Amino acid sequence: MAAPTEVTVHDLNGTWVMDSSLSNDPDAIFKLQGMSWLTRKAIGLATVTLKISQKTTDTGVVELTIDQVLTGGVRGTSELRVLDWSERPHQDHIFGSLIGQSRFCKADASASASASAGDSDGKRQPTVDVQTKTGSAAEDVAVAEFLRGETLADGEPADGFAVDGANEDLLQSWVRSLDNGWTGEQIWGFERIEGVRRYTRRVVVTKGGEVQKVRLVYTFVNRSAE
Repeated sequence: MAAPTEVTVHDLNGTWVMDSSLSNDPDAIFKLQGMSWLTRKAIGLATVTLKISQKTTDTGVVELTIDQVLTGGVRGTSELRVLDWSERPHQDHIFGSLIGQSRFCKADASASASASAGDSDGKRQPTVDVQTKTGSAAEDVAVAEFLRGETLADGEPADGFAVDGANEDLLQSWVRSLDNGWTGEQIWGFERIEGVRRYTRRVVVTKGGEVQKVRLVYTFVNRSAE
């Protein structure tokens, strides 16, 4: 089901299922993160469901609680994301000890990583301060273009995020692994894929100069996170 227009990164409450037919295969990312072959195989065969609860605290900070449920007997994960860009530790039974940060970011028509001054292509990309550093200037540009929605994981041009006057924010996540030495960066938003508005996560993981990129695509199920 297409994501309703009233569903934005400011209100992701509900149930979402990852569409493996539209998503890139995340196996190479899991391998880079040190996940065992057996676990990767099990996740690859499982249906991945996200149950998201989102709220704003009394201090005005947005919090997301995300429960990831997998079929096939694979134990899922649960995480709390606080969108104030503060570093927070997280212990994950799959990925170990992590330090994570999250925040909203704005979309802008002139944020192309490769455009010269005054030479914007008119697409809307997040005005995001990309955290990922690969050790290669060319690869850093490719990472920024992918995260900003300019390209697909294979480097081919993309249509960018589906942004309008009411939905101009996207979400940035930055994670560092304390146990395995990798970093992971994500931009969440909505894209039109095959004419349908979809919730997407653009993910880049790097370790020791190796870089993997995937776009994960989710189908909206309903507004319940139960």
